Amino acid sequence: MIRPAGLRAGFHAHLAGAGVPGLVHAGDQRAPSSWLISEHRHEVWELYLQTDGPPTRWRIGDAEYEVPPNGLLIVSPHVAHHMTRPADTVWQFMFAAFDAPLLLPEVPWHRLPSFVADAASAVTPFETFLREVTTTRALRVPGLRASAQHLLVEVARLLTPGDATGRLRLHPAVAHVLRLLETRYAERLPLSALARAAGLSPSYLAELFTAQLGVSPARHQARLRIRRARTLLAETRQSITWIAAELGFSSPQHFATAFRFHTGMTPREYRRVTQLSDPAPPRPEVAGGRLSPPGPACEGRSGRRYGSPRW
Repeated sequence: MIRPAGLRAGFHAHLAGAGVPGLVHAGDQRAPSSWLISEHRHEVWELYLQTDGPPTRWRIGDAEYEVPPNGLLIVSPHVAHHMTRPADTVWQFMFAAFDAPLLLPEVPWHRLPSFVADAASAVTPFETFLREVTTTRALRVPGLRASAQHLLVEVARLLTPGDATGRLRLHPAVAHVLRLLETRYAERLPLSALARAAGLSPSYLAELFTAQLGVSPARHQARLRIRRARTLLAETRQSITWIAAELGFSSPQHFATAFRFHTGMTPREYRRVTQLSDPAPPRPEVAGGRLSPPGPACEGRSGRRYGSPRW
């Protein structure tokens, strides 16, 4: 597992030796506006899910897509793809490369579309998969396999026309609570307060929110806090005590417990990993007389290319 030179935070993990046939690589990266992913292709399927920052623009084969936060790209094997326009500010994305038909043969992958504008329901399965990637707990191999399959199931559901057309729009009360959580996630917002704001009973709001978003209001708020915590740990020198108070945790211990539950690492471990100095640029591999980088090739506006070295 490495962090390619030039990133603000994040990692790139090669998974060919992880014990699960069909897994190739995965990562979660926070990139500066100078980060531009240049044209490349893979022998397997690749998922790209943007989680933060302004929209980015991509070309997949002959089609172009503008990808907003929660936008998902699904790239078929051997299809060239690259960014055509970098982000205006810092942006964050998760990615993973799979032999999708091997891991989930029930899905007709080649018949499915290449883009989902709102793949919010895939965020939690993606985060769960990356948590398995970055930890070395017992039963890691079945954990990797199961979480990869769970992610692919959710992606396939998003891509299946019947599921998309049959999905209800967010209930107005759920949409209102969602906006409250996303703008005031550091505040103490118990279910009773959210229910009063939405004009519903606490039990009905919890049932409705969970049915439509797949997580409870409290779990969604915790996820938003942890996402902000990862940014503060990686990009600032603020103390862990300060970050815990800033994000509304009752104590540094409460913060550490929650952070470890969601990421598999303590805040100190995460900061140590993400604030390591950038590694030396990798030595390119030669395949058939042509340069063949092992992972996505990325370049800044300066023209410098960044490969993804093996671990």
